[in-house]
Amino acid sequence: MNDKCWLRQIIVTFFFMVSAVSFAADQGVAVEDGSSSVLAELLEANRNIEGEFLQVTYNESGDQVQLSEGVFMLASPNRFVWDTIKPFPQRIISDGEWLTIWDVDLEQATKKKVGRTLGQSPAALLGRPAAEVLPFYHVDFLGQQRFRLKPFSEEGLFGSLTLSFQNDIIKAMSIEDSLGQTTVIEFKEIEPHDGVSEQNFVVDLPSNIDVFIEE
Repeated sequence: MNDKCWLRQIIVTFFFMVSAVSFAADQGVAVEDGSSSVLAELLEANRNIEGEFLQVTYNESGDQVQLSEGVFMLASPNRFVWDTIKPFPQRIISDGEWLTIWDVDLEQATKKKVGRTLGQSPAALLGRPAAEVLPFYHVDFLGQQRFRLKPFSEEGLFGSLTLSFQNDIIKAMSIEDSLGQTTVIEFKEIEPHDGVSEQNFVVDLPSNIDVFIEE
């Protein structure tokens, strides 16, 4: 899997994680483990937010190999917008039913059913209720509202994922893959919202681009 595809999967994983735990909270699903329960509450508090992001990828030697920045919006359930502005434009949008990945510079887009994107791997299962998702991960509390998730299965998309909060607001996410590559995403200028227009999640693709649909 190339870097671009891998990062797409990580982005999707993160947003489905928040949506999954939020859904579980709505349904009154209990999470037994203490660390998991605290993490679930924090994710619930960040279910409807928007802001900016800075994403940096480092190789196994610690050298920076990629940097991107843009804006994002998250709205329950399972809806989000992740717009990369620099160094190249890319839009990843979920309306809750379809996930659209639009590579603007390549003039192509891929649309997938949200259920299909969840797949079979532990990372992909993050779109399901927390009671079904969190048992696939060992959750460690690192102190100061920081949590590390490690998949029990060796076939997971990542080796470990660390979520950091400050004053109950998501601040950063760090992902390490099995090859030693690390991606750090910093969230900035975060604002909560009580609901946004559905138009934010409608993708108006130009007629001249190639569209691939995976049902």
